[in-house]
Amino acid sequence: MDTRLATTNIRIQQWTAIFKAKAEAGLTVDEYCEQNGISRNAYYYWLRRARNAALEHTRTSFVELNAPTDEAVPQASFMVHSFMPQLTIEKNGFVISLDSHTPKELLILALEAASHV
Repeated sequence: MDTRLATTNIRIQQWTAIFKAKAEAGLTVDEYCEQNGISRNAYYYWLRRARNAALEHTRTSFVELNAPTDEAVPQASFMVHSFMPQLTIEKNGFVISLDSHTPKELLILALEAASHV
């Protein structure tokens, strides 16, 4: 690592601490800079440098994924049926539609919920 890069990294670390202190103080940038003898231009310069450095370290990278083979895809062990309601109950805009596959427990919960509407 060359000296210039090392120096820049140290300064970014120092300024990161300043940015954190400013956020904790709850002051505006102008107020914080004035109270701490920091140039507003220097603050924004190092803020931009710190953000750019952080972006360089968090670049998105892509990894190639192979499509699963047919053997790797699990097959459903049940038959999916399309829903055709055999019974519809309406109350105050609340609609419950049932078919012969609707579990009794689900019907009870739906009716209890509808009773509060």
